[in-house]
Amino acid sequence: MQFGDGESFVLPVLSTRAPARVHPDLPTLEYVSAQWARRFLAQAFEDAGDLDSYIRQQSGLWGCYVAPTVDVEMAALIVEWTYVLFLVDDALISSDAADTSASTAASGVDGSHPFPAGGGLEDAWGDLWGRTRRSLDPVLFHRLQQALKLYLDHAGSENSDRALGQVPPPAQLLRRRTQTLAIEFYLVLIEAGLGLCLPAASLADVAPATQYALEHIALTNDLFSFRKESYQHDDLNLIACYHHHHGWSLQRTVNHLCAAIDHAEHRLLATCDHLHNTCDQPAVGAYLDALCHLVGGNQHWNYIAARYHGENHRWNGVRSGTVTLHPDRTVFAAGPALPPINEVTL
Repeated sequence: MQFGDGESFVLPVLSTRAPARVHPDLPTLEYVSAQWARRFLAQAFEDAGDLDSYIRQQSGLWGCYVAPTVDVEMAALIVEWTYVLFLVDDALISSDAADTSASTAASGVDGSHPFPAGGGLEDAWGDLWGRTRRSLDPVLFHRLQQALKLYLDHAGSENSDRALGQVPPPAQLLRRRTQTLAIEFYLVLIEAGLGLCLPAASLADVAPATQYALEHIALTNDLFSFRKESYQHDDLNLIACYHHHHGWSLQRTVNHLCAAIDHAEHRLLATCDHLHNTCDQPAVGAYLDALCHLVGGNQHWNYIAARYHGENHRWNGVRSGTVTLHPDRTVFAAGPALPPINEVTL
């Protein structure tokens, strides 16, 4: 979807009933993860200046907002995994994406990491995979491998669509986006960081809540990352998808996605309330609380993310008003709050 530089839309107020917290050790995690990045990611950048620019965006600190209650060791792993997986995401949208296929990666069932070689990430993969394997219960590590394979398979399919210039219908793209953001992978890490290991029956009980959280995060991501992805000519974004298939305007699609985000939050919180009232297992309650922190923290991070809004972005606290899109930045300007929009069918 193409638009002119300086095009604007009005952003409605999104519900913020899901709690937004931040990890209390964020300052330490910021320092430690930056040192880790300088050690393990240098080969992925042309020079030290590009690496420093990437670190200054603090994209990995997404983990401090989505997993605010995990132990500090797991928080560091989540932050560092995020620095690396965002690089993978950027590589998939690059001009040579047709030559890269995550789906060709080995399964990693022998315990080795399943990521493709190249890109200067070999040392990072090896360090993260080894530390993660040592930190996780074998049952959780097996689930993590499964989640990772699902992520890589969907990323490969998305990459194939990019190479062919294909844009799936909105509902299909949303289902895929719930996987290509690797949230189920992070949920396993969050479980481990909370000292949990839910049995299969409990995972089935919380599956509806998990699905609503995945949808909320995918919808929120595509709304706030649209500027970045549009200027990278990536049409595998729900805003571009609605324009491609239905000819919708930018404003109509923003209204639609905001209503869908609020609806997903409502369903998540209602489902969590029901499970809290009907299930007396403390581990299930802790997992549901973590889902709500994940959703609330991700939504807050999307406002503040320099990754999406430009390297020098400093969020001014505006949640509703005029949002203007430029090649190097997003500008949030306060305005009157819009009434809620009820259309949510995708």
